[in-house]
Amino acid sequence: MPIHRDLTLTDVLNSVFTTTSEKVGGAVSTVAIMSPLWMQQVKAYSDIAAIFVPILGCIYLSLQIGFKLFDRVKGED
Repeated sequence: MPIHRDLTLTDVLNSVFTTTSEKVGGAVSTVAIMSPLWMQQVKAYSDIAAIFVPILGCIYLSLQIGFKLFDRVKGED
């Protein structure tokens, strides 16, 4: 009687992809095939980031300038 072993997806993938470069190539090709499923969501997040990141950058730069001026004024006392 043969020994029955449940194969997992990891076992199957490890038998197909043995080297790291094969695993990376398989992952990249899988993502490329699935890209139409998530590209609209990525574009929406990119549009939101294009609005908010420059604003946040200006706020951060203003804070850095303010802290530097505060340190200079504090150091002169």
